[in-house]
Amino acid sequence: MIQAHFAAMIGVGFVILAGCGERGEIIVPVSGTVRLDGAPMAAGEVGFITFQPRAGRAAIGKIDPSNGAFTLSTNEAGDGVLVGEHEVTVSVNATGAGGNPISLIPKKYQEFATSGLNVTIDGPTDSLIIELEGPLKRHVKTYDPAALGDDPGF
Repeated sequence: MIQAHFAAMIGVGFVILAGCGERGEIIVPVSGTVRLDGAPMAAGEVGFITFQPRAGRAAIGKIDPSNGAFTLSTNEAGDGVLVGEHEVTVSVNATGAGGNPISLIPKKYQEFATSGLNVTIDGPTDSLIIELEGPLKRHVKTYDPAALGDDPGF
C-alpha cells in the first residue's frame, strides 16, 4: 500500500515538472506566423526566429519558407518558450556570391538591439503574429559551389 502511494506521488511530481525549465521556469507551447507587410512571409528560404527572455534560455524556431509559420523550442522540439517578456529576432538568408549569406529581409530584424520586436508570453498560443516591414528581396542569385568547381565535397 505504501509503495503504491509512493509511486503515485512520484507520478504526480513528474506531471508537475513537465513544462518547467531548468530553474522552475514555466515553458508554454507557442507557435504562430511571421508576417511581412501584413501578409504571411513566404520568403522561399527557411528562416529562424529567436525569443530571448530577460533571464533564462532562448527559444528558437524554424520559419516555414512557404507561409511564415513557426513553432518555438527551448529544451526540446516544440516544447515552447518561457513565460515572460522576450526580445525577438528574425533571420532569413540565402547563400549569395562567394558563399556569403544575403539577408532576404531588412537586416535590422537579425539583432536584438535593432529589431524593435518585443513580445510578452503569458500562456500557450498557436496564433502569435510577428509583424515585419519589408522589403523582401527576391531573385537573389545564389551561390552553387558545385557549378563553379569548388565544391568542398561535404
